[in-house]
Amino acid sequence: MKKLPIGKQEFKGLIEDNCIYVDKTEYLLKLIDSTAPIFLSRPRRFGKSLTVTTFKELFKGNKELFKDTYAYDNWDFEQSNPVIHLDLSQVLCNDSASIEKQLYELIREQAENFDCTLLEKSTPNIAFRQLIKHLGKKKRVVILIDEYDAPILDNLANPNLIAIKTVLRGFYKIIKASEEYIRFVFITGISKFTHVGVFSALNNLEDITLSSEYASILGYTEEEIATFFPQQINLAREQLDLTDKLFWKKLAAYYNGYSWDGEHFVYNPLSILKFFRSKGKFIPYWMETGSPEYIIRYSEDKQFDITDFEQLKVSDSFLSKRDIDNASPESFLTQAGYLTIKRSEEGSYTLDFPNQEVRRSFCELILNAQYAHQKNNNRVGL
Repeated sequence: MKKLPIGKQEFKGLIEDNCIYVDKTEYLLKLIDSTAPIFLSRPRRFGKSLTVTTFKELFKGNKELFKDTYAYDNWDFEQSNPVIHLDLSQVLCNDSASIEKQLYELIREQAENFDCTLLEKSTPNIAFRQLIKHLGKKKRVVILIDEYDAPILDNLANPNLIAIKTVLRGFYKIIKASEEYIRFVFITGISKFTHVGVFSALNNLEDITLSSEYASILGYTEEEIATFFPQQINLAREQLDLTDKLFWKKLAAYYNGYSWDGEHFVYNPLSILKFFRSKGKFIPYWMETGSPEYIIRYSEDKQFDITDFEQLKVSDSFLSKRDIDNASPESFLTQAGYLTIKRSEEGSYTLDFPNQEVRRSFCELILNAQYAHQKNNNRVGL
């Protein structure tokens, strides 16, 4: 029996370690034909990094890794391209100067992979442009940027945030300025692209976050779970002593329900993998991994009532109006994964909690935030 790919974010390592891969390569091949940079937003633990590294191996031409996937017989593995892969979750700073230094280090590490010597004492923007041009003159380059907004989310309450966003805006602007050397661009993050954000200069970006065509590109559909995890399903059902119908009903209630178009729904992949590892324990695995600091700080600043977010009707532009640091609570919580689109109507969406796991996790988040708020007030009153 193949291993469960818990914690596996590198496609190559996942395959070489004989882990289950839920095949999403048909979606990826559709995207590769795009002439515009592609952007996709999803909450944490949904497989964004795995998708990025799958693209990387496709463009590097590592055909044997794709045996038994859609791509194996439908992709020309002879047409390899140089790949610049940047993971901005590695940029852990709280001021613009430090972020510039770490961005430069990311570019320098990529340049070393291609024996490219960067100009001494150059800025990350110049280094990025130099690397793209160096590689693109021989064969057009592929650019993969994971967690583009990590430096923003880590600094939501930081007075230096405007300067940090300015650095990132200038850095991403290089992509637009270098398009003659570029074959394909794929960018992921938690917060959704807005026209006033760090991609404002990248005005040809194709945002597929709310696209029905790609609604199931991340997460697991019920059909995918049944196809790729039959042995794990049988073990869990035996442990729980449930009929097939009751098993799926309970599994869906706990872990299904995420949607970005109101029509197609997926399960949280991390929760499903940990559920199968436990052989059938229904607990909030997504929250078990720890809430990121940005959502904890945000919750402490708000006085949430859980009923405010049940069957909440919003305009269909609610995610695109403002950057996440100025977003409304419903927009912020949807991007963070606590709310999802349950229905889509002309000009509007209906939001709600995806499932029991997230509802329970959100209640816990509110209680912890209220406790911290009360504790701080008591200190002030001393």
